[in-house]
Amino acid sequence: MSTRPPHRPFTPVFVIGLALTFVVQGAIVLVAQNRRDISVTARKYNYGGDEIRVQKDDLVRITFSVEDIPHSFTIDAYRISKRAEPGKPASFEFRADRVGTFEIYCNLTIDDQCAQKMKGRLVVDAK
Repeated sequence: MSTRPPHRPFTPVFVIGLALTFVVQGAIVLVAQNRRDISVTARKYNYGGDEIRVQKDDLVRITFSVEDIPHSFTIDAYRISKRAEPGKPASFEFRADRVGTFEIYCNLTIDDQCAQKMKGRLVVDAK
């Protein structure tokens, strides 16, 4: 006759250890992805630079502010169209999940010159 206790395949310590392993692995994957915080300040006819450059799969956070009149930050390929007014910046995030060069433009009609001259580029490079 055996005096051993019944076999328990999964002890609470084992289950907790397994759960922690998955949490740590998930955190490592999140850390491996780049987060890009970018500030864009627009004023008549420019975005303060011609180009924003990120890598594929970066999580991009844009803080968009303006100095003079309302402007928009529009990227059709990413379905982004955010409007900012002086003193009222707009912040938004997106995952840069497509490689390529995408036009940034102002789609507001407050000033006709904005639609013609206010352009920039989002460049998403392959890793």
